[in-house]
Amino acid sequence: MERISDLHRPKIMILAVATLLAATATVVVPTADAGAAVVSFLLKPGDVAGIAPGMAQVFRTASAVRNAAGERPAKSEIERYEAEGFVEAAIVRLHDPAEGAAKGLSSVFEFETVAGAKAEMQVELKEELDPRAMRKEGILRFLTLRHVKVPGVPTAVAFAFTSNAAAAKLGLESGIAKGLFIDGSCLVAVGIFRPTSKEVIEPVRSGVQAISERTHEAENVLSSVVGQSGKMEGEGSTCGTGEGDTSGDRVRTAAKS
Repeated sequence: MERISDLHRPKIMILAVATLLAATATVVVPTADAGAAVVSFLLKPGDVAGIAPGMAQVFRTASAVRNAAGERPAKSEIERYEAEGFVEAAIVRLHDPAEGAAKGLSSVFEFETVAGAKAEMQVELKEELDPRAMRKEGILRFLTLRHVKVPGVPTAVAFAFTSNAAAAKLGLESGIAKGLFIDGSCLVAVGIFRPTSKEVIEPVRSGVQAISERTHEAENVLSSVVGQSGKMEGEGSTCGTGEGDTSGDRVRTAAKS
């Protein structure tokens, strides 16, 4: 998915950011449609206390993705997205007015099937939590990995790297957290990096819960209306087709912002 790698910190924190937020990106699409339905799966103002989302951007081809350095994804990445059934995606950058150096990203990638979303999630988790890579780069010398529970979102996987005692001896206190979850055929993610604070877990957990709750409230409203005339196509999903949809049409039940 997307990448954020332009965070200016000492080497150990740069390594951590590169590992943890390997799925966050800068999108360069001059004709981006911020009104696309997938935008409903991004953080909005007021979802998380102290976190201010910027302007949403959308891209509709895998090759349109740019990383934080403005680079295109590698050919192998583009081929992977396409093989997974990439449809479209959206991102919004996050910042904290009280901590100017804090950075984050809320993203959603839509695929043709639930299987595509799950495949991309597995790739991301493997890349970001590979113990061999973390040992090789020495990340765990200065950071502690924590797995984070997200009540109310059964498909969520969340984790954080927070500075430990060794980092404190160097005068460093930082934290990076990320949460991902599957909704229909979409992979939704929220990531937060704070260079001067370890308070990253609750914003990510709250962000994931806010998106899930909001989109499922919209689904319930639509279901109550559609239910009067029959079963809703793609039942059980709020983004994309869902594996249960045999109509061939993409069903989007989240309310547009």
